[in-house]
Amino acid sequence: MKQQVNLYLSEFRVKRDNLTLVLMLQILGLAVGLTVVLSAADFWRNYRLNTELATLREQLAVESRRTAEIDATLARRSQDGALNERLEAAEDVLNASRQVRDFFSARTGGNAAGFSEFFKDLSRASIDGLWITNFSLEGGGNSVVLSGFTIDSSLVPSFVDRLGDGTSPLANKRFSFSTSLSPGNNLLYAFELTTNR
Repeated sequence: MKQQVNLYLSEFRVKRDNLTLVLMLQILGLAVGLTVVLSAADFWRNYRLNTELATLREQLAVESRRTAEIDATLARRSQDGALNERLEAAEDVLNASRQVRDFFSARTGGNAAGFSEFFKDLSRASIDGLWITNFSLEGGGNSVVLSGFTIDSSLVPSFVDRLGDGTSPLANKRFSFSTSLSPGNNLLYAFELTTNR
């Protein structure tokens, strides 16, 4: 019986070096090329930054000269006594104006337009058989109380409807009313109209 022995198994083969001279030169060339490219990019970036820095330094010098000129002008003006007095007087007037403005803006002046439109609407809404004997306008017309007498209690809602047709702020008011027989005269009704406060 013959047996063959394979002497070319992987254990018996001659080992080859994977790192050959050509491969080493290629890696070295790639590293040198990459270094050259990165150095060139860094040099270009530094050149641009230095150019921009030089431009900014020139602008800073120009602005510094301009600031020095303005400071010198202000120093001359601050030594002028008449100008300082005029400036102080103008500041006093400005402060007084601000105080007056703040005073009036903080206060609620009520009705700046007046109450004549209220009375015009009351006269336009008048109905025969209804008399207003007392009225009260408070808070610039925000709170209204009307009282009087009528010969028929159904005239009071009609009077309120007619007030709603007016042009004064009374037209937008919501009235609550009460009627009762007049204590002195059983033929008259006393009424009172009050706005919702």
